[in-house]
Amino acid sequence: MSSSTSTPPDSPSGEKTEGGGDVKPTGIAKATGLMMAAVLLSRVLGVVRDAIISHYFGRGAQTDAYNAAFTVPDLLWNLLQSGALASTIVPIITEYRQQGKAKTADKVVSIVATTIFVFIGLLIVVMEIFAPALTRMLNPGFDVSRVAMSVPLTRVLLPAQLFFFLGGLLMGVMYSRKQFLIPAFGPVIYNAGIIFGAVVLRVFFPPAIAIQGLVWGALAGAFIGNLLLPSIGVARLGVKLTPSLEVLHPAAVKVWKMLLPIGLGVGLPSIDQVVNKYFASFFGTGDTTALMNAYRLMLLPIGVFAQSMAIAVFPTLSSQAADKDYKSMRATLNHSLRNILFLTVPASAIICVLAVPIITFLLQSGQYKPHDTEVTASVLRYLALGIFAWSCSSLLTRGFYAIQNSKVPAISGAAVSVIFILMNWLVVHFNMGIIWLAISTSLSAAIHCTALLILLAIRLQGIQRARLIVSAMKTLVATAALSVVAYAVNFGIYRMPFDFNHEPKMWAIVSLVAAGGLGLAAFYFVARALKMPELEMGVNMVTSKLGGVKKLLKKK
Repeated sequence: MSSSTSTPPDSPSGEKTEGGGDVKPTGIAKATGLMMAAVLLSRVLGVVRDAIISHYFGRGAQTDAYNAAFTVPDLLWNLLQSGALASTIVPIITEYRQQGKAKTADKVVSIVATTIFVFIGLLIVVMEIFAPALTRMLNPGFDVSRVAMSVPLTRVLLPAQLFFFLGGLLMGVMYSRKQFLIPAFGPVIYNAGIIFGAVVLRVFFPPAIAIQGLVWGALAGAFIGNLLLPSIGVARLGVKLTPSLEVLHPAAVKVWKMLLPIGLGVGLPSIDQVVNKYFASFFGTGDTTALMNAYRLMLLPIGVFAQSMAIAVFPTLSSQAADKDYKSMRATLNHSLRNILFLTVPASAIICVLAVPIITFLLQSGQYKPHDTEVTASVLRYLALGIFAWSCSSLLTRGFYAIQNSKVPAISGAAVSVIFILMNWLVVHFNMGIIWLAISTSLSAAIHCTALLILLAIRLQGIQRARLIVSAMKTLVATAALSVVAYAVNFGIYRMPFDFNHEPKMWAIVSLVAAGGLGLAAFYFVARALKMPELEMGVNMVTSKLGGVKKLLKKK
């Protein structure tokens, strides 16, 4: 493609661009469907993982320690990378390959991989030594016993971060070549490792420290899913990697210049989990567990719909940016944003309305009691309000990275992080409870999303604002119908003269099927009446996702 091309961007729905050209379907929809299928499998395993952990360990000191054990490794991941390697490397090596410089592309990957191995390896050693102090610092509300339980778990999890860093780089290489299957399986295998630890490895430890089985399973899953498989995938693409510390190579310098601001732009908003756990430690025993359980469930629609689409569309955006085809970029971003909103706004509504039956069905079992369900559901409702914002931000940041502008997301992310920390501090200072930690999380996500949208529209000289607003308003109208119907049906079910404490999971299923199903039916018919083109895209995505699940299962 030449830099002067005016070819309309890729779009599965065959809509018109601002200039009147047809938007022709390509591999974006197919890639998105594949990513959605794999992410769905991963998220389902994640739900199974949390259900198993809740059954065996409930909501108490051991699960607080388990969640806290991820704080130090997550801080390293979020501040230094959190997806930044893939976001940095894709546009750079895509540009080199389109210029016919494949060897340079392989060279820069080799340099970055070697540098990561040395630098992150040394950081992990230092963190292993200072794990007790770091755990106390990042969980200041924990008593001595919970800190003591967290430290050995943290030390097991830290080496996994090296696998994530190297794997993130290798996955970026595969994304640049539009290879999505192997990267998609990383989280699937990681969750499978934790489940194996909970079911099998747990029995090899005394009951008081049985939670250690989970982190050993996590370590094995991280190695296999995030390093071993991507290494095989990159080798199959013919990419030749050799150890190199030529950190001043011109191509490598280009990566370093983008990596730090991208790491800040992606990582700072992502430290919300670390910040939430830090401030949640000041509340009662089990509150950290409730917050993290709700948080992981909130990530389900984000991962399945938004992140899948953002990852799938990123190589296309990078190619359009490399060709200076900003008209196509505007249409591609607009199309993706409208579909993300169409999928995630109703998902938020369903989660808000049906939070109690969702938690009852997924987590309430064994040591996880009805009171634990009520607390977790309350937190989940308010976290769900930010799903649309997190989802859109995932795409908007990649819009900036595609044009190799990493400063704007970094500055925006830093500003929002300061606001987020301040809001969390106020929640603890006034003892407002963990529900308000969830509210501050969703509010900060909305602020960040709004800022990115405005700034990217300025940078690209527009983003088809009118079409986006009309689509969003129609989505809200259809979601309102969904909410009213789902709430009315759910309310009616629980007003029936039955004992819901007997077989609670059965009643949760009845509520989810009846209220959720009729609510989605209302959404569908209203969206159809409003003639929303996103409806066809959404149906095609779901169909593609279900077909993709079957293919993935066969390949396994």
